[in-house]
Amino acid sequence: MNRRPPVLALVGAALFSVLFSLVLLEVALHVVGYPRTKTSHQRFYVEHDPQRGWRNVPNADGWFSTDEYDVHLQYNSRGIRGPEIPYEKPPGTYRVVILGDSFIEGYSVDREDRVAEQLEKLLSEQDPSRTYQVVALGTAGYSTDQELIWLESEGIKYQPDVVVTMFYMNDVWFNGQSKYWRGEKPAFVIDNGELKLTNVPVPDPRTGKDMKKAKESGRGLRHWIRANSKIYALISLSLENSPGLRGVATSLGLISPREEDEDDGGPRVADELSVFQKTLPPDTQRGWMMTEAILDEMDAVAQQAGADFIAFHIPFKGVVYPADWGPILAKLGIPQDQLDPNAVTSQFDRICANRDLDCIEPTAEYVHVARERGPGGERLYYVQDNHWNPGGHALAAQILARRIRELQKQG
Repeated sequence: MNRRPPVLALVGAALFSVLFSLVLLEVALHVVGYPRTKTSHQRFYVEHDPQRGWRNVPNADGWFSTDEYDVHLQYNSRGIRGPEIPYEKPPGTYRVVILGDSFIEGYSVDREDRVAEQLEKLLSEQDPSRTYQVVALGTAGYSTDQELIWLESEGIKYQPDVVVTMFYMNDVWFNGQSKYWRGEKPAFVIDNGELKLTNVPVPDPRTGKDMKKAKESGRGLRHWIRANSKIYALISLSLENSPGLRGVATSLGLISPREEDEDDGGPRVADELSVFQKTLPPDTQRGWMMTEAILDEMDAVAQQAGADFIAFHIPFKGVVYPADWGPILAKLGIPQDQLDPNAVTSQFDRICANRDLDCIEPTAEYVHVARERGPGGERLYYVQDNHWNPGGHALAAQILARRIRELQKQG
C-alpha cells in the first residue's frame, strides 16, 4: 500500500524549489548586471552639511541610472567626484577650479566626458609645456550662494590660477531662498550694503525620531534587500513603468516616491522658471539682486587669492532648442506672450557690465551649433533630462579653453 507524502513535506519541497529558483535568478541577474538600480536625484550620494545644506557623501561609489544614461559615480574622501587632488599646487602647474551644480558634478555623463576633464585635456593638448589641472567642485542642486561658501572654505585652498563659476537660470530663485526641495540651505542677505550669511549652521532635516528611524531603517532587512537584490530592482522597475501600479506600490513602501510625487512645502519648478517672465515677481527680482551681489563677491574672493575669475552662463535647454521651450515652460501656466526666452541672458549681461565681471555668455554659440546640426543631428542636451549630454560638455570645454588661453596671453 502506497503512502502519500505528508502535506508539510509537499509544501516544504515546493518552497525549497521556489527559493532555489529565486536564488538562481538572483545570481544570474548579478552576473549580467541587470537591472541597474535607478536612483532619484542621487539620494544615495548626498548627506547633510551644516555650512552648505548638503554635500556628496565622501567615498561614495555607485551607479546613477535613468532612461537616458547609466553613469558610474565615484567620490573622493572630500565628497568630490573624481580623484583626490592635493591642495598644494605642484610647481609649473596651471590650475582651474570650476564651481557649479549638477552640470559640473556631471552625474548625467561619464567622468571623462565632463566639461572639467575635457577642458583639462584641451588645455594640455594646446600647451604641452606645462601641467594643467581642473578641479570640479560641483554638487547637484547648488546655487551661486553655496558655491561662494565652497570657494571660500575649500576652493581657494587649491591655489587656483582661474576660478570659474557656472551660473544656471535656477540659481536666481534659490539665491534668494533658504529652502530647496532637499531641505534648508544657507542664504545671504544684504545688510548695510554688505553680504551677510544667514541660516547657518543649516538645520539637519533628520533630527530626533527621524534620525533614529533612518538609522534603524539602514540596518533593517528591507533596506538591505532594496540595496542589494536584483530581483527587487527588477520588480521595482516594472512597477515604476506602470502608472496604475506605481501609486499603490509607493503607498505600500515597495518603491520610493519620485521627487515630483513629494510635497514638502518647498519651491516648485514654476518658481525657478519665473526668471523668464517679462514682468518679474518680487521674489525673483530679489533673487537677481542677490545673484549680482554674490557674483561680485566671488570675483573679489578669487582676485584676493591671486586668481582670475570667470562667470559662465549655462544656457537653458528650452532656449537652445525652441521646440522644447513650450512644453517646459507650460509648467508655469502663463501665456507664452508673457515670457521672454532671452530674459536670463539679458539680466546676466547687465550684471556683468554693472560689476565689470569677466563673463562668458555662450547662448548664441549653443543655438548656432544646435541649428547647424539640425533636428536629426547630435544634440547638446538630453531629450528628457535638461542637462548637457557629452556634446554639451564638450562645447562648454572648448569655449572655456578659448577664454583661458586669452587670459594667459594677457597675463
